Amino acid sequence: TKNVGLNRFVWDMRHSSTLLEPPGRYSARLTIGSDVKTTPFTVLIDPRLAAEGMTVLDLKDQFDHNLRMREMIADVGRVRSRIQGQTSRLRSATGAAADTLAKLEAISAKVESEPVRYGKPGIQAHITYLAGMTGGADQKVGKDAKDRYLVLKRELDAIKMELDKLLGPAM
Repeated sequence: TKNVGLNRFVWDMRHSSTLLEPPGRYSARLTIGSDVKTTPFTVLIDPRLAAEGMTVLDLKDQFDHNLRMREMIADVGRVRSRIQGQTSRLRSATGAAADTLAKLEAISAKVESEPVRYGKPGIQAHITYLAGMTGGADQKVGKDAKDRYLVLKRELDAIKMELDKLLGPAM
């Protein structure tokens, strides 16, 4: 409030992405009118995590990995939206547009999971699965997860290039 007296702000240590910020040095800035006060502070590692062998670098690495995963989830979401929008537009197309629709549906099959029980998962399912595996707890991100991220990133980039080739660059 703007009322005179005891006012408190409690930071839940969440980044603007909603991920928990890793331990490190931060600063708090309070602005009242034209007066600005800044004070540095340090967020320490949870001693229980340190006792289990986690380090600040492990948590920073996990945070960076999870930010990359968030961006890849957003990226595949944009690809899906673009495919769905164009598919709807071309649904009753004929001639060359019908050929474009068929190619678009082939690209969509790489992104979306098959709509049947135990169907083949699309790349979106793989991406969200990996994000869930590395974002659910404070943990070291293993080499397998980092390698899998790179594989999925290459696959998604190839799908985006294929989509751009078919429809033109995304706006």
